[in-house]
Amino acid sequence: CSGSNSATESDPKPPCCPVNAVWSAWSAWGAWSASCGQRNHTRSRTCSGASCGGSTICSGSNSATETDAKPPCCPVNAVWLSWSAWGAWSASCGQRNHTRSRTCSGASCGGSTICSGSNSA
Repeated sequence: CSGSNSATESDPKPPCCPVNAVWSAWSAWGAWSASCGQRNHTRSRTCSGASCGGSTICSGSNSATETDAKPPCCPVNAVWLSWSAWGAWSASCGQRNHTRSRTCSGASCGGSTICSGSNSA
């Protein structure tokens, strides 16, 4: 016999194969939630691409949050500390006065070192 002993035919309308959804690439990190101190930022991704009855569920989360491990410090302005006790009277009788004082302290991270008001009374 001459010729082939088999024949192949392609299905003109084959059933589609299920394709499960997959995660997209992560987006860029968003802006920090604060300019200084404790802060974080987030990024996201999308689950898509399911077809022909494939799963529409991707395992894992669609967002990620990162906390800044070494955030810049926030400026803190100086404040007046408590008044000292009143000092002794300037005279034992007649016109006299006494004073007390306080300290302007606590500035950090570039905050103002100036307190408004007087340091003595």
